[in-house]
Amino acid sequence: MIKMEENSRLEILGLGKHESKLYLILLKKGESTAVALAKESGLHRRTVYDEIEKLQKRGLVNITIKKGVRYFAPTSPEALNVMLEERNVVLKSLLPQLLSQFKSHEKKVSVNIFEGAEGLKVVFSDILEEFKKKKDEVIMTGAGLKAPQYMKYSFGYYAEELKKTNRWRLIEPDNKEIRKEIRSWGVEKNCRYLSSKFSAPVGFTVYGDKTLIMLVENEPVIIRIVSASVANAFRDYFEILWGVARE
Repeated sequence: MIKMEENSRLEILGLGKHESKLYLILLKKGESTAVALAKESGLHRRTVYDEIEKLQKRGLVNITIKKGVRYFAPTSPEALNVMLEERNVVLKSLLPQLLSQFKSHEKKVSVNIFEGAEGLKVVFSDILEEFKKKKDEVIMTGAGLKAPQYMKYSFGYYAEELKKTNRWRLIEPDNKEIRKEIRSWGVEKNCRYLSSKFSAPVGFTVYGDKTLIMLVENEPVIIRIVSASVANAFRDYFEILWGVARE
């Protein structure tokens, strides 16, 4: 009896569903005719012929004629190795072209929008993942530490992970409550402040080739722009603000 697990594994290797079924039947029987294969597999005889022809081209079936009747016999399963090696050769030759096409689309600007506390969690997770891969500095301008208010207890995790990197800077409006909060995190050296008259319900974060524009007037809305040139422009703007901000 053919095990479904074996059939599925052969399909993963690249054989079609019917090819897998017929090859396993042939391995069990050793040799068979189209009529017998159709009966045991439940496939139409024309389908059997078509699928056997595919298996023959793969080097998995031999055909002999005895008294005018065609008999099909399986070759060694080691032929599967040859099939996979051929596919690897094709993939290696094709991969550079595919990557080139993929990267050409990567250069285009893409924009995504995230909303609410869950949206904040998504983008903060992305910040941490990006940092682990590229080790780029994360720079942020805040809107009065609104993110912790929306994310509540979950914000502590992201704050602790960022503190471990020590490769981030933050600019916030200058008031007693915000300074107190920053001191409680023990990250004063990473932060500078602008006059509270510049306070606004908007801020931005830059990491890697991504820029987040955060609108926090009511429920938070985060616009994520993926573009190296846009990210670099915001980095330049951040450095101007950092230069005039006070410790």
